[in-house]
Amino acid sequence: MPHAMPLSPAGRPVRLLTACTCALLVAGMAATPAAAADSVSYDFESPSQKLPFMAINGFGRVLVGPAPGGRPGQAARVNIPNDGRSFKSELVIKGLDAGSHRFGFANYLPGDWQERDLDTIVAQWFSTQDDGGGIKPVVALSIHGANWQLKVHWMRGGEIQEAVIPLGAARPGHWNRWTFDITWSSAGRPGSIAVARDGVTVGSHQGANNYHRGEPPHFRIGAYRPSWRPEKGPSKRVGAAEAVLFLDDIAITSTGSPPEVRTAAPGGASPSHSPAPSPSPTPAGWPSASSSLQAGEAPVGGDTSPGATAPEARTDATAPGNAGRIGAVGGAVGASAALAGGAFVLLRRRNATGSPGSAHRRART
Repeated sequence: MPHAMPLSPAGRPVRLLTACTCALLVAGMAATPAAAADSVSYDFESPSQKLPFMAINGFGRVLVGPAPGGRPGQAARVNIPNDGRSFKSELVIKGLDAGSHRFGFANYLPGDWQERDLDTIVAQWFSTQDDGGGIKPVVALSIHGANWQLKVHWMRGGEIQEAVIPLGAARPGHWNRWTFDITWSSAGRPGSIAVARDGVTVGSHQGANNYHRGEPPHFRIGAYRPSWRPEKGPSKRVGAAEAVLFLDDIAITSTGSPPEVRTAAPGGASPSHSPAPSPSPTPAGWPSASSSLQAGEAPVGGDTSPGATAPEARTDATAPGNAGRIGAVGGAVGASAALAGGAFVLLRRRNATGSPGSAHRRART
C-alpha cells in the first residue's frame, strides 16, 4: 500500500513546497556569501553607503563631496596635513582570499600637486604577518617626483626582495583610471601582476609577489607618506605641502580561486617585469586645505604597524570584514525566504509568472 502524502492544514500536498524551500535555502546561502566576500564596490554616490574601515594616523581625513576636474557626482577627498604627526589616511578592505582579483579605481591629483622625491603611496596591498609585525607592503602604487611607480616585494633567503616598475608620468589635474589584475603567488607557484592606466597596459610583473605567510594581502587606498612617520624626524617635512588627492569608483572582483599551496621552502621565482598602466559618507563641500580634526574629535582604534605614535581611526564599530559577512548571510536568508514564498505561490497559482526588474547604474566617464 503506498504511503499517504502529507497534507497542509488546508488539505493540500506539502512535499513540493518543503523540497523547494530546502533547495532554495541551500542554493541561496551557498551562492551569496562567495560573491559578497570577494566582490565589493564603492562609488560614493549614496549617502547611506558605509565606507570601509578607515586607517588614519594623526589628523588626516577621508571625506565625501563633489568630484573635482569636471567629473560628475561625488568622490572621496583624502588629505594628510603636514603637522609633524600625521602620515596616513586610507580606506582598508579586508576579507579577500589569496587567489586572483581585479582591482579597479580612479584617482585624481590636484593641479597644484607638489612634486617631491619621496614616495606618496596611493594604493597598497599589505600582508599581515603571523607575528603581527609590520613590514613593507607586498605591492604599492606610488607617485615619486613627477612619475608613477609600482614596487613589488617578496621574501627570499629570509631577506626582502624588491622590484621597482615605472608606470609613466603623472598628470596632475587628470582623472586616472587604474586596473590591477593580480594573482597572488604561493610558496610553490608564481604569481602575476598586470597594470593598466586609462585602458593602456603600462607595467607587469611575473613571479613571487608576497611573503607567503600570514593572512592573504588586503587592500588599502588613500594616501600614505612613509617618510612622514614621526620617528623619522622632521627633515622630510620641511617645505612640503599637505597631501591631497581624490578617489572614486573602487571595484574589486574575484577572478579565480586561491592557488594550491604546496609544501616548499619560502621564497619565489625571480620576477620579470616590463615597464612602459564612517558609518556614512560625509556629504558637503570640501574643507579648507589646512582643516583637520578638532579637539574632542581624536581618531579611535589602534595602529598595529611599528613606530606609530598616533591612533588609527575607524568609522565602524564592526570589525573589518565582518560587515560584508553579516550582510552576505542576511542577504542569503532574505533571498531564500523570498524564493520560498515564491514556491508557495507556485503551488497555489501555477500559472502566475513574473520577472524582477533590472537596476541600471549610471555610466561614469
